[in-house]
Amino acid sequence: MTNYYLAIEIGGTNLRYGVVDEAFQVLEFQKEPSSLLSDAEDKGAYIEHLVSPYLKRYGREQFQCITLSLASLMNRERTINYNSPHIRGLDHISLTEILSKQIGLPAFMERDVNTALLYEIWHRHMDSSGIIIGIFIGTGLGNAMCIDGKIYIGHSGSACELGHIPVPGFTRDCGCGKKGCIELKASGKALHRLAENLFHCPVSEIFEQYGDREEVLEVVRACAAAAATEITILDPKCVILGGGVVEMKGFPMEYFEQTVRENLRIPNPRESVVFYRAENAPEAGIVGAAINASARMRNEI
Repeated sequence: MTNYYLAIEIGGTNLRYGVVDEAFQVLEFQKEPSSLLSDAEDKGAYIEHLVSPYLKRYGREQFQCITLSLASLMNRERTINYNSPHIRGLDHISLTEILSKQIGLPAFMERDVNTALLYEIWHRHMDSSGIIIGIFIGTGLGNAMCIDGKIYIGHSGSACELGHIPVPGFTRDCGCGKKGCIELKASGKALHRLAENLFHCPVSEIFEQYGDREEVLEVVRACAAAAATEITILDPKCVILGGGVVEMKGFPMEYFEQTVRENLRIPNPRESVVFYRAENAPEAGIVGAAINASARMRNEI
């Protein structure tokens, strides 16, 4: 008998959800603006409203669990959301407990960058031995790490906050509560400031129109510096590079890689590290969430 996953990705812009089977194939897929969840007073009831057609169509007993991917700080056990900056009303609650009671299924959740990396490893049929890192340059600077097939979450559950390493002498306030985080220089937020205040163009066109300008290249170099720092420490066998900034037209991938390598030791990891560009698959988040839930249920995480 086939069992399915109810899978949901809660992003800053879109909420994607659907049904994923045991082979991690997507059987149902829908999306809607995340603002609708943000505006909902009862989050559990709203999510139940989204998935109830699937429960009726397939039968509740056919589902193994409900599994979430979201941009949130969370505890090591992945039961408490500490901070979900894109969705109002998710801070300091147990979304998994709420959904488990509301829907009547076990509930799991994981950070979106981790599910994105799980998806990439699965999609590429990669040998997951050794260290594989994901760097996702979007609104912020996301990061994930897989060691011998397991996502590394750290002692407290807050590992891989690459965007929040400090830049000496830089004192701008960061939304995380600290000052001087590299994410303020190395992210879509930095590009948005340039597009709005300096170039007066849509941020989506900044690489096409102004990609050779020093101000834009400085953002790319800051991203490369963060990547080189992590690669120097970990010596991974490969790096998955993704996120909305990387997908923008004109993103200088060759320049980014060159700048990273220039900041790595010779001969290795400068010569040994391999870069892959992430798939821009809309279903990546829900598939990654299903992969995570499968591993959790087998006690492999």
